[in-house]
Amino acid sequence: MFRLLDPLKPLYSNGCARLHLGDSGVTYPAVSMEMEAFSRPLWALVPLWLGGGKGYEEIYANGIKNGTDPLHSEYWGGFNDYDQRFVEMAAIASGLIFTPEKLWEPLEEREKDNLAKWLYGINEHIIPDCNWQFFMILVNIALQKLGYPYSKEKLLSGLDKIESYYIGDGWYRDGGSSQKDYYISFAMHYYGLLYSVAMEEEDPKRCSEFRERAKIFARDFIYWFDENGAALPFGRSLSYRFGEAAFWSAYLFAGLDDISAGVVKGILSRHLNWWLDQKIFDRDGVLTIGYAYPNLIMAERYNAPGSPYWGMKTLLCLGLPDSHPFWSAKAEPLPSLNSIKLLKQADMLMQRIGSDVIAYPAGVCENTVMVTYRRNIPSLLTPPVLASQSPGVRLYSMRMHRIHPLHL
Repeated sequence: MFRLLDPLKPLYSNGCARLHLGDSGVTYPAVSMEMEAFSRPLWALVPLWLGGGKGYEEIYANGIKNGTDPLHSEYWGGFNDYDQRFVEMAAIASGLIFTPEKLWEPLEEREKDNLAKWLYGINEHIIPDCNWQFFMILVNIALQKLGYPYSKEKLLSGLDKIESYYIGDGWYRDGGSSQKDYYISFAMHYYGLLYSVAMEEEDPKRCSEFRERAKIFARDFIYWFDENGAALPFGRSLSYRFGEAAFWSAYLFAGLDDISAGVVKGILSRHLNWWLDQKIFDRDGVLTIGYAYPNLIMAERYNAPGSPYWGMKTLLCLGLPDSHPFWSAKAEPLPSLNSIKLLKQADMLMQRIGSDVIAYPAGVCENTVMVTYRRNIPSLLTPPVLASQSPGVRLYSMRMHRIHPLHL
């Protein structure tokens, strides 16, 4: 984790509330870009602190204090509908839920009031009807647990919307979209499993449902990973790279064990090691936008310089207690998997040929920015066509063969 985050240390602003990592364009303002870059490392730091580790506490306590102070020069500001800052609230909310001693208790009363008021702003604006509902849910849980005003109405309406996205067999759709890609694991299941831990006492029935759905989903999602650690490059936001394995950390964090800790440890360790072998950092060790090398063609319009740090969600396993079998288990290979696997709710047929993985999607991602996702076969077989690469570097990416939709 420190290999990933230590290069950022000299780049925090004087008040620690901003993190400027680059100047590539995006659809939201600079303050949101720099607040995003500040927030996303929390997805690894909160588990680190929860697990008893140390580091960055002063930076983040100061940054949150100053970023939510209207009188401070680094104030993150107020909001508009569909504001990117609502997305980044989720990491802060997670910290307040699981490690309040690091991010809440060091604050003075006025500073706590500022933070709570700033977070409450998500309840006063429109957010998209999609996985963003979980950001509002997490914020309201945090405010509720801290004894500050929250919106029970927004909390329940958000949960009702999440429930309406469930389509069966462990799969969700992301709001009104028909996209069924890795983001279902990265968002819908990940936050649902966080909820299942945070709200076990208050909402045991829903927590149990989130866990049961994740168990079912895991039996499909394991087919997206190959024996070397690479994962199927299919879906939105591929610049989050190793975030594709975040589900497996959440799986363990929520206490699930249908797939053994050793197998999950193997998936996580191979996946992270595969990514560390790719050219994903700049010369200063900062993550870049791209896939297995810096490549802005791989970016969506919402990928800012700090966006790739959402991959830190995969390090949720750092929050597991010392007694968890994950720490003592040997990293095990994948179990025996079928050579052909129908993922019915994903509209996808999976094929494994030796160590290779191929997916045949049938009409998913119909509104995606990158149209290749809806008319090509994603696989872990061949080099990309997006740019040239150095000889000897094998990049698992899109296999660019046009196909006709499959009717499953």
